[in-house]
Formats: sequence, C-alpha cells, structure tokens
Amino acid sequence: DNVNKPARRKPGSEQDWVALEWGWAWPSNRRILYNRASADPEGKPWSERKRYVWWDEGQGKWTGYDTPDFIADRAPTYRPDKEAKGKDTLAGDDPFIMQGDGKGWLYAPNGLLDGPLPTHYEPQESVAENALYGQQCNPARMEWTRKSNPYHRAFQDPRFPYLLTTYRLTEHHTAGGMSRWLSWLSELQPEMFCEVSPTLAAKVGLTNGGWATITTARGEIEARVLVTERITPLRIRGRTVEQIGLPYHWGSQGLVRGDSASELIAFVADPNVSIQESKALTGNIVAGRRSRDRRVVTSGPLVAPLTLADGTQVAAIDERDLPPVQQKPVGKHGIRSGRSKQTEET
Repeated sequence: DNVNKPARRKPGSEQDWVALEWGWAWPSNRRILYNRASADPEGKPWSERKRYVWWDEGQGKWTGYDTPDFIADRAPTYRPDKEAKGKDTLAGDDPFIMQGDGKGWLYAPNGLLDGPLPTHYEPQESVAENALYGQQCNPARMEWTRKSNPYHRAFQDPRFPYLLTTYRLTEHHTAGGMSRWLSWLSELQPEMFCEVSPTLAAKVGLTNGGWATITTARGEIEARVLVTERITPLRIRGRTVEQIGLPYHWGSQGLVRGDSASELIAFVADPNVSIQESKALTGNIVAGRRSRDRRVVTSGPLVAPLTLADGTQVAAIDERDLPPVQQKPVGKHGIRSGRSKQTEET
C-alpha cells in the first residue's frame, strides 16, 4: 500500500490504547507475544476490563486490539487428530504457538543445560547468600579459572562491599565503538560516569561532577560521579547494600573517550548461550582519579587474598558450590563448566 508503516505517528487520541498505528513491531505488528493467552480456553477475555484479543464467532476468526498471535481462523474448540502434522497439531486452546505442544512450560525436559525447573541462583559475586538453599551459584555455569581472572568471595566480600551493575544509555550503541565517533551523540553523552545514591556519596566522600575510582580484583577505572536518587540502596536480609551504576559505552578511541566498565567484569558465563555476568557483581569505590591504569592481567594481583577468622584464605575454598558440584572438570583455557569434555588445564 506504499505506506512507510514504521514512520507512522497517529496520535493516541485517534486510535485505541494499543496504538497499532504508531510505528511498527516486526514482523506482524503485534505488541504482546502469545496474546491468545489473554483469552480463556473458550476464546473469551479473562477480564472485560483487560480484554485484548478474543474469538469472534460471527467472523470465524480471532480479533482484538492487537494483532492476534495465533492461527487466525483456529477456533477455540479445534482439536487435532492423531494424523495431524505441523501447526495442525496445535489445539484451539494452545496459545504458546512457538512451543512444540503449544503449552507454556515451567518444566522444560530439554533445551536447557540448567533445567528442567526454574530456580534462583546468586551471581558469581554476590552481596548475600542464596536464601533458598545451599547451592549458591548456577552449578552449570562456565568459569575461567586462571590468575588473570580472579573472583571475589562468593558473598559479602569486605574488600568489595558494593553491588555493581552495568546498563545502556539511549544515546550510545553497544560498547560505543560506533556512536562515540558521531558528534551529536558524543556531545549528548561526553564522558564515562558512575551513578551512586546520595547516601553512598556521603559515606565515601563523592561529589556530584567529581571523579571516582571503581575497583574489582580484575582492574580499576575512573569515572565522573552522578549523585542521584534513582540509584537506591537495597535492603537485603536486614542489611543496607549500596549500588553503583555503570554505563558500558566507553573506550580508548572516538571523539569522546573514557574507561571501559568491562575492565572490572569477571569472565563467568551462563551455560546455555555463554553470555557473561555483567549485570550483577561486587566492587568498591573511592573518591578521586585512579593513580595508574592497573589491570590484573598486566599488573599482577591488585588485592591481597581475603583471610577468614580461622586463617583460611577465601581463594582456597569454594563457597559457590555444594560438594558434589565441586567435581566439575577444569578444561582447556581454564574453562570450568558442567558440560566441559576437556581435561587439559592451561
């Protein structure tokens, strides 16, 4: 129809609240995935107040405010026969059409290396013990056990008492390798910064617009300070834990430059798609600029090992895993994971 649908900007006053004529959601302009689930098995809205998509018996098809995420003419009463194949195997009350059986899974018998049931694990470096059970971290996680990748204590490491998290900014793209070369975007976000709460700023002597040095056992970076109430302290099992927010768009090249948050992050990854843990780790922060560009890979250990009251060095114990899990092999390049088939330690 020669219409640039992604460019549409029809005002909200001229359409319903789902606003299908504002932009375009690829591929079919539906705004909620699996929206067949907003109707009951008979195709009627679970709630009239929240009606979203429903079965129109008169038209013999699904309709609603959104583009139905279902086979358009599949009646709620449809049931497949034993010879059905492909999409014909999905019943009219099976809303999860990208699953082989059309059902929403809590129990996943295949496809997940850390399945089959969802559960909670703490990150590799946490500010608290796992409150649910003794296995602290994902038992199938991937670790890189080598001197250039030291881990903090599994929880409550006094050397690194704060929670670090990383995130994107609207004005930059991924690690910033493209957007830091664009003058307009660089002017909008010209410097690496960290976000801290007013209470953390007062505690360690940070000033808004001043400099801070953020450290982990892997490295240290410097950043401008943004004191803001949108970074709030956490209350965890009766304790107050401060957070430090770090955008991850800076590096050593471009029109604007700054230290990279990746210098702080440990190599540890989930077992399914090998994505690193960069959204939750522990660290420390002090006022002022870093004295020199220190990294464990070039400078050696940056902090002394943590010694417990009984004289045990934390580096020599494993608080992340129950004893049966600690038998995971260490493979080539120091990778330690439940799925490793390698035996050579390098």
